[in-house]
Amino acid sequence: MLISLKAAGYTLESPPKTLLHDINFDVLPNSVTTIIGPNGAGKTTLVRLLLGLIQPTAGTVTRQRHITMGYVPQKLHANRFMPMTVSTFLSLCGDQKLEHPFDISHLMTRSIHALSGGELQKVLFNAAVLKKPDLLILDEPTQGIDADGQSAFYRKLIELKNKYNMAIVLISHDLHFVFDCTDHVICLNHHVCCQGTPEKVRQIQEVQQLFPGFAPYQHHHDHHHHD
Repeated sequence: MLISLKAAGYTLESPPKTLLHDINFDVLPNSVTTIIGPNGAGKTTLVRLLLGLIQPTAGTVTRQRHITMGYVPQKLHANRFMPMTVSTFLSLCGDQKLEHPFDISHLMTRSIHALSGGELQKVLFNAAVLKKPDLLILDEPTQGIDADGQSAFYRKLIELKNKYNMAIVLISHDLHFVFDCTDHVICLNHHVCCQGTPEKVRQIQEVQQLFPGFAPYQHHHDHHHHD
């Protein structure tokens, strides 16, 4: 087990506001966990707890010793006045000799501030896997990438997971893509509304209400079968 959360919660002091309460789940090696939930449900706060950027104000978050983590944020808050090429940025992130999952050789001399959303996501993703982390945490990793690109991205993600035996925690709105490659789904709305396999979570009414149009897939006949 890489990380275990037991009754974990996080409350802001002033004004007092509970962002998360009673969160219980484990992140297992070589697994994909997807966190879904409406905007403002506490998903990014949960990521910060997992990364150790903030400490729980209730309960515990226990990490395996010597765990290495890679993180792809939703946005890169880089200083616009600090000129930095993609190549320099990656050199700060880890071993350059590792292969990059996405080919970004044509971007290496460009400023990270001049990249499109999709290009930046690929650079951030490559940077996050340079250290071959035990756990890769991705916050909305396919923002700015079109549907074909999203599908290729998730295929690449699963390849990497299997190759390096890494665990992945993913925050995503691309439910249809994600559910095809996920082991465990956590539906979050300040607490864990439900969790389980994609098949199980798909059936739960609360999830169907939070995500209209995401009912279980049913095959409708618009033709007749001949015996």
